Amino acid sequence: MKSNSKFFEYIRPLGIVFGDIGTSPIYTVSLVGFLIKQKDPELIMSSISLIFWILVLIVYIQYASIIMNLSIRGEGGQLIIREYVMSLIRRNETLRNIVSILGLFGFSAVVSEGILTPAISILSSVEGIKMIGLNFSTFDVIFISILVTIMLFSLQRRGTDKVSYLFTPIMIVWFISLFLLGLFYIIKEHSILKAINPLYIIELVQKDPIDFLIILSFCMLAITGVEGMYADMGHLGKKPIVLSWHFVFICLITNYFGQGAFFMLHSDKLTEYNSFLFYMVKESVPFLYIPMIILTLMATIIASQAMISAMFSIFYQTSNLGLLPRVKYIHTSTELKHQIYVPFINWLLMVLVILTMIFFKSSSNIANAYGLSVNITIVISCIMGIIAFLYKRNYIISLLLFLVLLPIDLLILISNFHKFSSGGYFPFITALIILSLVLIYTKGNRNLGKKLIYEKYDKFIQKYEQLYKNEPKIEGTAIFMIRDINMISPYIIKTIFDFKILYKNNIFLSLRITDNPYGIEYKYTQIENDKTQSLGYIEIKAGYLEIININDIISKMNINPTVVFYGYENITTKSLIMNVYAFLKKNSPTIVDFYNFPLSKTIGITTNIYL
Repeated sequence: MKSNSKFFEYIRPLGIVFGDIGTSPIYTVSLVGFLIKQKDPELIMSSISLIFWILVLIVYIQYASIIMNLSIRGEGGQLIIREYVMSLIRRNETLRNIVSILGLFGFSAVVSEGILTPAISILSSVEGIKMIGLNFSTFDVIFISILVTIMLFSLQRRGTDKVSYLFTPIMIVWFISLFLLGLFYIIKEHSILKAINPLYIIELVQKDPIDFLIILSFCMLAITGVEGMYADMGHLGKKPIVLSWHFVFICLITNYFGQGAFFMLHSDKLTEYNSFLFYMVKESVPFLYIPMIILTLMATIIASQAMISAMFSIFYQTSNLGLLPRVKYIHTSTELKHQIYVPFINWLLMVLVILTMIFFKSSSNIANAYGLSVNITIVISCIMGIIAFLYKRNYIISLLLFLVLLPIDLLILISNFHKFSSGGYFPFITALIILSLVLIYTKGNRNLGKKLIYEKYDKFIQKYEQLYKNEPKIEGTAIFMIRDINMISPYIIKTIFDFKILYKNNIFLSLRITDNPYGIEYKYTQIENDKTQSLGYIEIKAGYLEIININDIISKMNINPTVVFYGYENITTKSLIMNVYAFLKKNSPTIVDFYNFPLSKTIGITTNIYL
């Protein structure tokens, strides 16, 4: 029984982590093939060699062997590596600021990738129907893709825990299909195996450096989704992900080499762009063509689902870290506490995915935009790794990253620059917009903190004791949300001393998000130097990946508040940047909405602030 559970633990990443990188064969070699067909079909050997060595160097060495060792309690991803590296360089403020911006830009690039992944995945799979022979137009393909997209996003509210157990078996069938299809064509044209020799790459560089860069920019699409290996470590563990990757790598490489062999055999017959994968199925096993289209669509939906779920988690994390406004979330699973649904992000993402499909019209056009966002995160992860291992005094790994892997990452990034005018600007501009919103929001929070006038606790307690003796009390318990027990928020002063709203029992509640991803600690203490014995303090410490329900926590402490007060700032400003901040803050859920307090018990007290 134990061996069975271990087996399922090790294959589970197939249905969660590798959907994106696992569906790259749908379009990667096809894009390269139709490009070199117009130039020199013999370049297929160099192209397949590039794909092989990119997968080995970036996925196997940079991520699986190096970057995935940088974690906080087993958790990974752009926000995690940012926190990890910043914790190592506490004394160097300049470097901390650089690392912070880099990490935030990496996070922004991941979000822009979250728009492109469902668009290219769904569109590329639906394009296969054009080869059935029913004269489907580009408009028909886009329309069907939009319907699939609407269906996918509409189902998010229900959660995926009831069907997620099917993801892994479907992806196993997908990867085995890729392997068998590739093996069939390798047997037919086994000379393609010579492409494992990196001399073919050197030959291409010497022959035409420009062609090399252009081909490289499309070959790197084979590693889209590599960041998912790092980001999903906390849910699945490093070991199961790396072990699953061995299986995925064999299936992918066999298929890529098989597609190369197919191109060598049939390059003269390829007149209209479509996935080589579909051409291969139609030629070798035509009776399985429609089942393969269905399997491809399911695989791309799983890849898209993984990215959508990741977007929900990412925006919840940024809310907890104070990098972006709070977003309202809903639990979708009674068993998996971290499985959430974020309505605003869901519908916004759906609209952006649909607009992307309409704007770019085909998966080949989206591919021009796709590579850049992926490459940005790869470069940033490498730079973070260099700094981290340097501070950890692991100079060999740091030098390996700096002298070998970073130049390769930068070379791939440079190769993508030619795509900028034909779609590469899309993820870059999207990432810049998200980064700008993060910087505006964090700056606004700092400015707001400077404007709010807090009262020291000692002064507050003196005034409170005097008021408590002389004023009538309301029966029941009031909870006041507070940042720091030593500095009493302005809205509390206004509520108790100006409005004379005084309950028999009053409790301050502070929530502190820690630097660790997981863990929730809480305690209640009666404030000692309060002579009235009516003041209490609840302190909650929670990791920034935790889903926090304050109402449940206070119920466990047998506290049933009559009312919950919270502060709300009404911001006025003449600054354009601060107007953006005010808009974001005004339209985001309040702290009590975010942390699931019953609305019937909450009262917001407004403080007018000019920024």
